[in-house]
Amino acid sequence: MSTCETGLLSRMMVRFVDAVCRRPVSVLILSGLLAVGGTYAFCTRTEYYTRRSDLASPDKDYQRRWQAFVSEFGDEDDLVVVLRGGDVARKSAAVDDLAASLATKPDLFDRLFSKADLTGLKNRALLFLPSDQLQAMRENLDRMAPLLSAPVGPIAWRSLTLTNLLRQARERAGRIDPDTPLAPADEQFLTQLLATVQSANASLTDPAGYRNPWGSLMPAGPDQRSDMLDRPQYLTNGDNSLFFLLARPVKDANSFTPAQAGVEALRAIVNETRVRYPDLQIGVTGLPALETDEMAASQRDTTLAGWLAFGGTALLYCLVYRGYRYPLLTMSTLLMGTAWAMGWLTLTVGHLNILSAAFAVMLIGLGDYGVMWVTHYEQRRRAGDDPTTATRDTAAEVGPSLFTACTATALAFFATMFADFRAVAELGWIAGCGVLFCCFACFTVLPALIRLTDRRGLLAPLAVVDNDGASRPVYKPSKQESAWLPVLARRPRLVLTCAAVMTLIAVGCGWRINYDHNLLNMQADGLESVKWERELIAATAGASWHSCSICATADDALALKARYEQLPGVSRVVEVASLVPGEQDKKLPLIADVHRKLAHLPALDHNIAPFTPPAREAQKEATLLLGALKPQAPISRQPVLRDLVASLEQLRDHRAFVVPIDAQARLHEFERRLAADLIADLHRLRGVSTPQPITLADLPGPLRDRYVGTSKKFLVEAYAKEDLWDMAPLEHFVTQIRSIDPEATGKPFGTLEGLKSMQNGFAWAGVYAFFVIVGVLALDFRSFKHTVIAMVPLVAGVIWLLGIMVLTGQSLNPANMIALPLIVGCGVDNGVHVLHDFRARRRRRYTLAATTGKGIAVSALTTVLGFGALMISSHRGLAGLGFVLALGVTTCMTAALVFLPALLRELSEQRDRLRKLRAAA
Repeated sequence: MSTCETGLLSRMMVRFVDAVCRRPVSVLILSGLLAVGGTYAFCTRTEYYTRRSDLASPDKDYQRRWQAFVSEFGDEDDLVVVLRGGDVARKSAAVDDLAASLATKPDLFDRLFSKADLTGLKNRALLFLPSDQLQAMRENLDRMAPLLSAPVGPIAWRSLTLTNLLRQARERAGRIDPDTPLAPADEQFLTQLLATVQSANASLTDPAGYRNPWGSLMPAGPDQRSDMLDRPQYLTNGDNSLFFLLARPVKDANSFTPAQAGVEALRAIVNETRVRYPDLQIGVTGLPALETDEMAASQRDTTLAGWLAFGGTALLYCLVYRGYRYPLLTMSTLLMGTAWAMGWLTLTVGHLNILSAAFAVMLIGLGDYGVMWVTHYEQRRRAGDDPTTATRDTAAEVGPSLFTACTATALAFFATMFADFRAVAELGWIAGCGVLFCCFACFTVLPALIRLTDRRGLLAPLAVVDNDGASRPVYKPSKQESAWLPVLARRPRLVLTCAAVMTLIAVGCGWRINYDHNLLNMQADGLESVKWERELIAATAGASWHSCSICATADDALALKARYEQLPGVSRVVEVASLVPGEQDKKLPLIADVHRKLAHLPALDHNIAPFTPPAREAQKEATLLLGALKPQAPISRQPVLRDLVASLEQLRDHRAFVVPIDAQARLHEFERRLAADLIADLHRLRGVSTPQPITLADLPGPLRDRYVGTSKKFLVEAYAKEDLWDMAPLEHFVTQIRSIDPEATGKPFGTLEGLKSMQNGFAWAGVYAFFVIVGVLALDFRSFKHTVIAMVPLVAGVIWLLGIMVLTGQSLNPANMIALPLIVGCGVDNGVHVLHDFRARRRRRYTLAATTGKGIAVSALTTVLGFGALMISSHRGLAGLGFVLALGVTTCMTAALVFLPALLRELSEQRDRLRKLRAAA
């Protein structure tokens, strides 16, 4: 690829452009038809992949696991309504109000979850107890046979006195072996007796001190499940300061914001609910809301940025060229190339994702190759060339550098396709092809437009007077072209010194740049979804993030839950497998027997009048029982016996027995309440002893839909303790979960893998692009020295960029990392044009041609306008991307237009001095 005008590439360019100019109308008609077809195909056929999971390849293990989860349980992206303020009753009522309103819109919300209402299972609560507890409960009822028998029950209930209970205990104490631990039945009986004696002591002291002692007959059940069965359990943050409602929106697969209809409808319902509950604060967040706000802002901002970039570029052209013709031709060429790229995108990829959606704005910044073309064309015309000669000269002089720059940029983007991240690879293909199409439009559409519009003929010559007084027309030759920035061009060493100092400072600062993985920090300020997500983080840390594990059976789910609860990074584990009790075949006969034994209870309002013996009898039985218990040697090792002895001594010595009449009255009242409480407890026991099984079908629909899959598999969710938006806690949580279940999936796993893949993908994309560019330049210049020199503006520009970012407090993040391959792709163009100018002119004291410098400056400024327009975005990630891209292009342009010409001038002067020394030698 020689750069001289007689080189093969130059001759090919001239011939190709000649062919275009011979049939400009045909070229424009064909180009226009292709542009219209490409635009139509793009608008009607291109799909939008809006989920973050779409950024990675579906072949990845974590993607495979996620797809398996979605197939079993459905999409888990829920909108979250957060309620704060007021009391529990107000928040509960508001949640029910919201749920009722949302239930009327099944076309927008296909799943709601606001509370777990298990009250329908309360009549079968005994199924949640272990079999041994049920067996013990049946044995206790057996010992109450006289109370539960229809014939003798009324008399037995009146005989339920403290004296009789102490007498039964004395008989039982004689059968206790002091050398062995207490049998379970004995321990339960003595525990019940201890509670009864303690309550009797309190009642004898003060009747108001009575406490129901029959708690051991009604166990609460494991995990406080009795409370869950008594009343609906709302979704809260634990201390009930926040209530939640989850709603899964129906998504429009053909929309760039698929959940937008659901998000807008939910916010409208929330606004109506706020009017009815002015004392509550109600907000909407959740991943669909965050993504919808992000996509809507990105779409709105990129559209506005595109028009601003287009308008700013057109205005810049008008100011530079002082007219409208060249700006109109250049922008028409750029739009034509962009339209072709849109059609090619639709044909080859067929979709856009959240990274590649801004490709049109990128092409406005990257594809402005027409600037160099029209700058040199106009310079040739003013030097005296006719339109045809000017076009041929431009093709010969500028064509090779444009071709090299375009090829280097496109191949740099294509190299990113080797990155192990789908979104990066797709962006590389789309941007690389777009650059090629824009460059091809510069070689076809632009020459054709110029051929049809430039009717000026030969421009006015310069009048020069000969020595004899006659005048003749001459034109300014190109070799007398003025220099770019002549003041700096005459001081190369000063420029190089300043550049070296800047580079050293930038290197020292650039090493300290950090990477911020937190996607929430890139969202627009003031968004409701972001505000409430931060509220959730402050109140519940990792409560909105959880892992998802799929278990084939209920036993597997319970075993996995037990292992998860041992992890330090897990706050709680949620599943429904425990709501379907195990061993029901074994438990149901026991429960049926319990239910049968309780068939003849006295009515709840039946007032028992106990046959209370004289108070001295109770005191006497307490003394006798103490005599039976105290001789046992190991009593100190039996906490129940030790506490019972202490309570019996207190009963024996109670001061109430000093006045027998008072003791008798108080004891009678105690025994009346004792019988009444036992009747009430046994009624409650009968109410929860319905001998019917509990199946998955008995669970509330919202619970089943969320935690039971289509093939009856069970979902186990493990929630984090820490805020997983930050990278360190996220990695720690995922590592812990994988140590228990390597097949676990969920948002933490996809986010972690996506963040790592994105960071590595863009970093490697920049590395691949760099080496591809080196290869292209080496083929073009066929000189190692010139290849290295051409890369100087890019390397210096990137170093300066990183240094300035640190000095201005900027961080690298998943949004602006995309700038790396883009800057590598477009930053090398400037050095290529300067090197082509240097090799073509070969002056003893090199100065960059003003037309070349002007072309580079205008081209770079259009790129800065294209990328810098993104800085108006409310989305901080998009605005940061625009800032980094605009700054990177500016630093690369500055290095090419100031630093590189000074370096080349110094090298050319050193070469000249060496030649003189050799000649003198």
